[in-house]
Amino acid sequence: MGKPVVKCLVQPGDGVMPLIKGINEARKSVEIVIFRFNRSEVEKALAAAVTRGIHVHALIASTNRGGVQNLRDLEMRLLAAGVRVSRTNDDLVRYHGKLMIVDRKVLYLLAFNFTYLDMERSRSFAIITDNKKHVEEAGKLFDADTKRQPYTAGSATLWSAP
Repeated sequence: MGKPVVKCLVQPGDGVMPLIKGINEARKSVEIVIFRFNRSEVEKALAAAVTRGIHVHALIASTNRGGVQNLRDLEMRLLAAGVRVSRTNDDLVRYHGKLMIVDRKVLYLLAFNFTYLDMERSRSFAIITDNKKHVEEAGKLFDADTKRQPYTAGSATLWSAP
């Protein structure tokens, strides 16, 4: 087994295509955490994944400043496309997570939102990794938050370099 691969996306520049590629390459599942969202290409790719038989599960923030109706509209469109949708609990002041897990094998950990402004007009970064421990821990966090259960990190050093 090889050393884990880590790639860095830099915005603006890398744009939305690496995310679309990840969704398109999914064979079993796509799990996505959304705080802000207005990228129709991502929405279409998620819907297309469902039609290919991929299990798609979106965890959408229960609130964000100025965009709650957009989030609820997105939920309805995703549900209509066959995406399983969960909403974050309102026990936190803000749920600011942005990530995507493909097939529980690849983690996209984003500092930017799924928005045109963040991807095309702002400096931001993302890490894509197949590091098994990181993917598993992100999956554990996703599961806990979609089920509204407590989350405890698996290791104090888990997110440090291997």
